[in-house]
Amino acid sequence: MFKLVLLQLVKIIKLYVFLFVLSAITLNSQTQSSPAAKFLFNNKSDLDLVNNLKARLVGVNFTTDRFGNENNALFFSGNAGSYVNLGSSKLLKQRAGSISLWIKIEHPVMSGTGAKYNPILITKCNPSDDFYESYAIYYMLETKKIVAVCAKDSTRDIGVFSKSSSTQNNWQHLVMTYNDDVMSFYIDSELQGSFPKNFETKFLEGDSVLLGLTGNKKNNRWLIGSVDDVAFYDKVLTSAEIKDLYNAPDPNTNKIILNRILLCFSILILAIGLFFIIKYRFKIALQKEKARLELNNKLLETELRVNRALMNPHFVFNSLNTLNHYILTNNNEIASDYLVKFSKLIRKILDSNMSDTISLEQEIELIHGYLEIEGLRFKEDIKYELNIDPAIIPSSVIIPIMMIQPFIENSVWHGLRDKTGDKIIRISFYLFNNNYIECTIDDNGTGRKKKEPNPLEKKSLATGFVIQRLELLNKIHNLNCSLTIADKENGAGTIVKIILPILNK
Repeated sequence: MFKLVLLQLVKIIKLYVFLFVLSAITLNSQTQSSPAAKFLFNNKSDLDLVNNLKARLVGVNFTTDRFGNENNALFFSGNAGSYVNLGSSKLLKQRAGSISLWIKIEHPVMSGTGAKYNPILITKCNPSDDFYESYAIYYMLETKKIVAVCAKDSTRDIGVFSKSSSTQNNWQHLVMTYNDDVMSFYIDSELQGSFPKNFETKFLEGDSVLLGLTGNKKNNRWLIGSVDDVAFYDKVLTSAEIKDLYNAPDPNTNKIILNRILLCFSILILAIGLFFIIKYRFKIALQKEKARLELNNKLLETELRVNRALMNPHFVFNSLNTLNHYILTNNNEIASDYLVKFSKLIRKILDSNMSDTISLEQEIELIHGYLEIEGLRFKEDIKYELNIDPAIIPSSVIIPIMMIQPFIENSVWHGLRDKTGDKIIRISFYLFNNNYIECTIDDNGTGRKKKEPNPLEKKSLATGFVIQRLELLNKIHNLNCSLTIADKENGAGTIVKIILPILNK
């Protein structure tokens, strides 16, 4: 049972490991290109995760991202004192590249000067007040559309507008791609437009990439909204790669899955711990119960020896009276033969009292001796048969002592003593299930129903001890010993069947 439960636990652990690996593979199976710089702002971070460059956060607050994770996005308050400077690194200013970010416009900011737009992201190609965007993304106040812009100077300036007005308070994914030939703009992975550019993208030396601020005196505007996951790539992303970015899972998913797996493992370990604690306590209880049963068995053995000590004088007294009768009637030859048999039986009984077990061979010798002595005490001889299964080697089979003799004595004294005519007792030994001996005691006596009340309860007491010993053997050693006593029809005798364990097996 324990091995079965352990195998089930191992299978559960393997299943959890498989699910974890499968989840990790699924989450990382998207074909995303590696960014040159990446600002996630997770857990109030202001670092570029790729290069460990630090952004300067001014007057912005951390807020929930599109997945609902706290402190994983930036909120801009819509004034000149609320913006982010991502730095002037060349990693942010690629001649051909792509820019990806998430934006949630919460409210248009009408205050400010110049062109009517709210800046989302911008960096300059020249120091002038107009046509200065190397690249930029704006929210147009009048049309409520989002536009991506690239400019060379006043001679060349292009913009790609969103197809529809942008809804407020909803997260949107913006991607603009550009090279010397083409500029494209995507919202939520859908292409909004793609226009010829036909000029080299240049950047103003030392100018920073700004979020939420124009950094221009003539066109001085700001942003009210949230920005998250700003990434810069040194290549033009394909439509498939942009779609992968749009469908990117919650960055905390791995952590959530890991936490859930750790929780499951913790519960599993707790369950295993409880299982072993219960198993240990059960083992201790079983050991205590076994010790208690063994103590009871020892007490029973002690009582049984006392009982045997009580029965033996009774048997000896009757036997000596019989011997005295033969002497007084001058049957010296019979008396001598009786005395020899009696002394041999007494010697074997005394020897057997030193142990709690006996070989089947010795048990059979005691049965022979006992029946011979008892037969001489009756006017009619007791006829007995001993049958032994050929599969049994009596000298090599060890059984509990004092388990058969009480029933033979009962057959003699309570079944055959008062019977007239032939007195027959058949004793058979059979091999049962390879680990047991089945002993059958079959007599043709008067049966238990006609038994006279016996003032001496030694025999019934001995029978009770045999039953208790069988019960203890079953409990202590997990055996299947049994005892059945049945009367034959019409009071034709009694059959006793006792299943004894082969102790040396």
